[in-house]
Amino acid sequence: MPKNPDAEKNNPCLKEQDLVHKCLNQNNYDNSQCELYFTNYKNCKDFWYRVQRDRRAQGKYPYLPEVADREHIKQQYMKTKVSG
Repeated sequence: MPKNPDAEKNNPCLKEQDLVHKCLNQNNYDNSQCELYFTNYKNCKDFWYRVQRDRRAQGKYPYLPEVADREHIKQQYMKTKVSG
């Protein structure tokens, strides 16, 4: 459980971020050992940025979907390859 109760609400990539930190800790902060985790985190951030941008353009609020809705949005995107 995150120390900050709003951490997951404000950061849809919290799990990926935590995995990056865990990898760095386990590999004595050797970035080259964690490239896959960095890439996954970047992809996550890029995805949710596009979702926010699309929702803003469509007039949907909040721009970052609620935590409960995120899994559905990811699944919908995987089917249609369209975010938001």
